[in-house]
Amino acid sequence: MTQKLDYHQSVNYDQADPMKVLAQQEGLATKGNMPAGFAEVEGTRGESAYMFSMSDKWGAFVQEGLGTKSLIAQSMYESTGKSLFAGIAQDTVACIINDLVSVGATPVVLNAYWSASSYEWLTDKALAEGFIKGWRAACDKAGVVWGGGETQALSGVVVPGALEFAGSAFGIITDEEHLVQGKNLQAGDAIVLVESNGVHANGISLIRELAARLPEGYATELSDGTSFGEAALAASHLYAELVQALQVAELNIHYLSNITGHGWRKIMRAEVDFTYRMTEITPVAPIFDFIAEQAQNDEREMYGNYNMGAGYAVYLPANQAEHAVQVAKSCGLQAWIAGTVEAGPKQVIIEPKNITFAGDTLEVR
Repeated sequence: MTQKLDYHQSVNYDQADPMKVLAQQEGLATKGNMPAGFAEVEGTRGESAYMFSMSDKWGAFVQEGLGTKSLIAQSMYESTGKSLFAGIAQDTVACIINDLVSVGATPVVLNAYWSASSYEWLTDKALAEGFIKGWRAACDKAGVVWGGGETQALSGVVVPGALEFAGSAFGIITDEEHLVQGKNLQAGDAIVLVESNGVHANGISLIRELAARLPEGYATELSDGTSFGEAALAASHLYAELVQALQVAELNIHYLSNITGHGWRKIMRAEVDFTYRMTEITPVAPIFDFIAEQAQNDEREMYGNYNMGAGYAVYLPANQAEHAVQVAKSCGLQAWIAGTVEAGPKQVIIEPKNITFAGDTLEVR
């Protein structure tokens, strides 16, 4: 019999960010002064990207890090000799870009930050070359220029064998109609969910705990014949092309949400209070069933912390929802009309699973 793991203890998604709390206490989270000619777009602090006006255009900025998914790739490399770091590079770019485009921005430039405990990893051709090629390919796919960045060997700061991949990106919103904020949401809007490619970059702490206790570790075979490690390392989808295609199609996007940590609770990411009623779900990839079984997590825990097959959410008028599904298909992504926005308290109701997440279970600002 498997031993149940305390998901929240192992992942800590629900713990308050101490730096954010300190900033609020010290008054640092209040509206700040902007350089001449620029103005902050109110309500965007704590959104997926920070926005400011630039005369007739808007700028958007975001900084993100991958987290511990790289440790799975490192373990797989040490046990199999096979480098899967090209996918890790795409994961990192996706963490940054998928948040940036969620405010309607077209990505312009992305800067990298990579660090390791020593230059040994950074000079290992089998590892570094694959990662760099994967990074460049992901930037190309996202339509963003790789502007450089910082690479450091931090002995005594970064734990030996650990890696830190992060970066920041800047984008431009050229038309006010493409400025995406939660205040644009309306009761009656449809919610279109777009497929994920596995776990993306969330719930990794639990995955690593499970691998450590499995007799075959990451080599454990899943029901579809793939290994646990390979499935966990499936590279995150990039949604920049999708957002741009939706804009070109002149769809009236009211909101966008990158479904990362917090799982389907992220569907209620917007600050405004609405009820998000989800009526359609799709079968999940075998890795989600495997995690649930091994950790003895019920469906509420899984949907509250993993993307469960839905990596992105698009909110728009109901009469445009089917068009959005077809635009996603043209970008090589499966999508479906999953629910509606309703007047009511802030909550996500997943009807097919009889699961409700109240608004106070989500703290992302």
